[in-house]
Amino acid sequence: MTPSDQDITQIIEHFRAANAALHRVSLPTWLELGLTMAQFKALVAVEGCGATSVGGVASDLGIGESAASSLVEQLVRAGYARRTEDPADRRRAVVTVTERGASLLGELRHGKRVALREWLEKLSEDDRAMLGRALSALAAVLPQTEAQAGSGADDARVQP
Repeated sequence: MTPSDQDITQIIEHFRAANAALHRVSLPTWLELGLTMAQFKALVAVEGCGATSVGGVASDLGIGESAASSLVEQLVRAGYARRTEDPADRRRAVVTVTERGASLLGELRHGKRVALREWLEKLSEDDRAMLGRALSALAAVLPQTEAQAGSGADDARVQP
């Protein structure tokens, strides 16, 4: 193994350990969700789009439209998502996250942010600056999403 491979392996292990620690912070909230994993994934998919169609949810999750429609309906009944008529095509429904759904997702993320902030505050200023530079460099080589790349939305996405 070359020194470079050793560095990369060590970084991956440190990243995995930090990610596992962040997961443990939010575990109690995850266990009380009251959503199936499929419902949760659908909620995250809808939130990630801002607004989408049932077909968009199906595409994001790699499932059929009937399964996606059922998941969306379950989220609507639970108050986590809403369906409204697409202003551009009344035959299509637009699915968005409700305030209750956004609050649930925010609560899951909040605990992680608080813990991460506490950990970062324990670092020296030099270490924080170095980590900030390293994460900026990593962010610069991450694959771009469709929205970042400006490749245009596919027809499953709906602009509100």
